[in-house]
Amino acid sequence: MTTATNGEEILLEGNTSGSVRVLVRIRPLAAQERSKTCIACTSATTLQHTAADGNNLGFTFDGVHGASADQAETFQEVQDIVCSVLRGQNGCIMAYGQTGSGKTHTLIGDISSGQQKGLLARAVNEIAVGVADCVDDCYFSVNLSVVEIYCERIRDLLSSDAGSDNLVVQQDRQRGVYIAGATQVPVQTESELVALMQQGIAKRTVARTGMNAASSRSHCLVMLAVEKHWPDGTINYGKLCLVDLAGSERQDRTGAEGVTFEEGKLINKSLSALGNVVNALTDGRSAHVPYRDSKLTRALADCLGGNSRTALIICCSPSTDNATETLSSLRFGVRAKGIVNTLQAPSVKRAAAEELGRLLAEAQRECAELRSQLAALMEEHNAGDKQVVSSGVTDPRQAEGVALTKPACAAMAQSSKVGVVRILGFLQVIVLLLLVLTEIVL
Repeated sequence: MTTATNGEEILLEGNTSGSVRVLVRIRPLAAQERSKTCIACTSATTLQHTAADGNNLGFTFDGVHGASADQAETFQEVQDIVCSVLRGQNGCIMAYGQTGSGKTHTLIGDISSGQQKGLLARAVNEIAVGVADCVDDCYFSVNLSVVEIYCERIRDLLSSDAGSDNLVVQQDRQRGVYIAGATQVPVQTESELVALMQQGIAKRTVARTGMNAASSRSHCLVMLAVEKHWPDGTINYGKLCLVDLAGSERQDRTGAEGVTFEEGKLINKSLSALGNVVNALTDGRSAHVPYRDSKLTRALADCLGGNSRTALIICCSPSTDNATETLSSLRFGVRAKGIVNTLQAPSVKRAAAEELGRLLAEAQRECAELRSQLAALMEEHNAGDKQVVSSGVTDPRQAEGVALTKPACAAMAQSSKVGVVRILGFLQVIVLLLLVLTEIVL
């Protein structure tokens, strides 16, 4: 359990360790596929894979959903991640698998159909319900961004402006990893949010291949930024990222040529970079994690080993024709289970930052005033020395008085100077501490 600065208790249900949650979803056999399957559920968390040579391998995951599982059952596995975003945490849900394994159906589905709508529409509904049901004295703001990573270029799917097809990934302390320049559309209602998502997803790059009539040729990222504003100035920042990865594919099976062939090469390259990141995070030997090897891994840095609660859904084909690809996907899921993300405190108190800024400005003003006082004292002391030298005193008693007065004045001036210097030094230390605290809070 974590307690926010406003005293709100934040319960980290489910995956409190921060480990990536890995689920497997097996799609039904297509009409043209053979009835014999290469994969079978043996329990709610285990399955068995049968290779072409008859060799059987058993796997254990956080959840296994067979061909009869519906969209609602799959969403229940990740619902708590969506809910945690309303409390200021980051969440990520990714779909991974070969072309035609059901990734886009799982994440997007038929948005207009109640039963067939995917995780994306269900997550939007969950957030809308959470905002409406909130009884706290606060208000929410929600912003939507939709981008695709196509041929190593990040394209804004909610903008048609020139320059919106080559965005860059950046990072800062408050927002973590983000895509600079991506359109953030404020949304007020669930219907508005769904309409905008449909608008963005409709622009996604697809093409016909030998394995899929409408194969996604890009990785699609749908991002919801949620802010919960409290009366004392505290803001809980949460971000939900849903990722529909392009399908891994063997070029000899897709029949791709020309542009589609080149797209496939870049898709496989970025997925290979993703695999390298997963390997580096789990082998326990790599000091360096190669996030910068592709735009995809750079954009997902928070989701893999960073500050996020992450679920990876391995989508599999049960067909024996795809036994090799299915086994590869399962092995990727096994490796990803070993990733442990670093969950951080979910609350940022903007009021605290503003108060620190005010105190910093006040301390800096005090320092400036003390510097002026110190300069005035030094000038006064120097002027006193000159006055004694030029006074031309002849009376011994008067000279004695001057002699007595001069050391006294000097001592007083020196004492004042030391006091001012000490106070000035103390304030400078306070300024440095305030600068450090402001940097931490911001």
